[in-house]
Amino acid sequence: MNTKFEDIVQSLDPATLEELRRSVAAELATRNEAMTIKIEDIHPRMSAEDKDRAAQVIARVLRGEDSNA
Repeated sequence: MNTKFEDIVQSLDPATLEELRRSVAAELATRNEAMTIKIEDIHPRMSAEDKDRAAQVIARVLRGEDSNA
């Protein structure tokens, strides 16, 4: 981790650190939801780019990887 960031995190009191953790978790959930591909989104007339993106997301999920990695 970046030393400046580590210093900031270490200086936080427990309640503020927990609030930061919840905020980061909520942001990640929002980003993951935006990346979610729903079955109804997949159809034969999808663009090649959309098909490729869907295949990448599906492969990542099947491998158990975090979508933000």
